[in-house]
Amino acid sequence: MVFKYNPPRDKASAYTVYLLPNLWSYITCDFGKAKLLANPKQGGGESGFVVELNQWRPYYFASNGDNGNHCDDGLMKFFAVPWPRVS
Repeated sequence: MVFKYNPPRDKASAYTVYLLPNLWSYITCDFGKAKLLANPKQGGGESGFVVELNQWRPYYFASNGDNGNHCDDGLMKFFAVPWPRVS
C-alpha cells in the first residue's frame, strides 16, 4: 500500500499516517496506542510512503493532523483488509 500526500503548507495541513491497533481506536480516533508510520514529510515525492500489509487481518489507518480533526471529521481515515494470495 502506498501513501502519497503533499508536504505541509502549515500545521493544520500536516498529514501523518498512523496504524491504529483495533476497530475501537479507529472509530473513536484514539491515538494512545497507535503507531506512527509516516510523518508529514514522508508522503511526498514520486514514491510516497510504502506500507506492506503482510497479514490477513484488518489494518486501520488515520491521520492525527489538525489536532485530531483529520480523523474526527472522518475524511482522513480508512481501513484495509488484504486478501490472501492464491497461487
